[in-house]
Amino acid sequence: MKRVIGAIVITAVAAVICCGQTPVQIEKTLLAHVKKIEAASNYGGAPDYDVLGRENKALYKALVRFGSRRDILSYPFTKLKEKMFVTTSKDGRFRAYSWDAETGGTMHDFLTVYHFRDVSGKTRAWARPYDEEESAGAFFHQIFQANTKSSPIYLAVSTFIGSSSLAGQTISAFRVEGSSLNTSPKVIRTANGLTDSISFGYDFFSVVDHPERPVRLFHFDERTNSFRFPVVVEDENTPQGRVTNKLIRYRFDGTYFVKAI
Repeated sequence: MKRVIGAIVITAVAAVICCGQTPVQIEKTLLAHVKKIEAASNYGGAPDYDVLGRENKALYKALVRFGSRRDILSYPFTKLKEKMFVTTSKDGRFRAYSWDAETGGTMHDFLTVYHFRDVSGKTRAWARPYDEEESAGAFFHQIFQANTKSSPIYLAVSTFIGSSSLAGQTISAFRVEGSSLNTSPKVIRTANGLTDSISFGYDFFSVVDHPERPVRLFHFDERTNSFRFPVVVEDENTPQGRVTNKLIRYRFDGTYFVKAI
C-alpha cells in the first residue's frame, strides 16, 4: 500500500513540475541537461559515461513529459536550437527534437523525441523506448508537409553520420491518426513495393561545397506535392557514393507518392 501511495505522490509531483513551469523555465531545464552532456562528451578530453547515460535519459524523459503541453509544441526554443535540432512542420502540429548523445566515435549517436497534436487537438509525445546501448541513429533537420484530402503527410528528412566521409540521408513519412502518431505509414510506392521511407548513402566530400549545414539533398515542391533527391553513383574515386546533379522525383497521386517519369 505504501508503494502505491508513493507512486501516486511521485506522479503528482511530476505533474505539478511539468505544468507549473513556464516555457522559458523548461527551455532552461533542457539546456542544463545539454550542457552536462557536452561537458561529459566522448568527443572531449575526459568522457564520463555515467553522466552521459544519466543526462541523456533525463533529457529524453523531460521532452516526453513536456510533450503533453500545447504551449511547448508552439514555443520557438530559440536558445535550444543552438544546441540541438528542433524542427517543426509548416502547420505547427508536428515537431522533432534531435540531439547528439555525445557517446559515439566517428559514427555519431543521436536521439529523437517527437511532439504532435492529435485530431482532437490534444498534444502528445512519442519516442522509441529509451536504450542507451542502442542510441545510434540520425538527426532530423527538415519536415515537409504534403496536404491530402484526409490528413497531412509529414515527410521528415534525417542525416546519418557514419564517419568524416560516410553519410546518409532518409526521407521518412509520418501521419497523425486519431490520438496516435503513425511512424511508418506506407505511402511511398517504389519499384520494390510500398514503403514509408527512401534512403541513400553518399560520400560527404562529394557535397562539401554546399554552403548550408546540414546539407539539404531532399527538396519538396508544395505546388505539386512532390519531393526530389539526387542520383548517387558509386565509382572508383567515390566508392561510398558521389552525389550527382541528376534528380529522382516522387509525386503524390492522391494515394501514394509515385516515381515521376
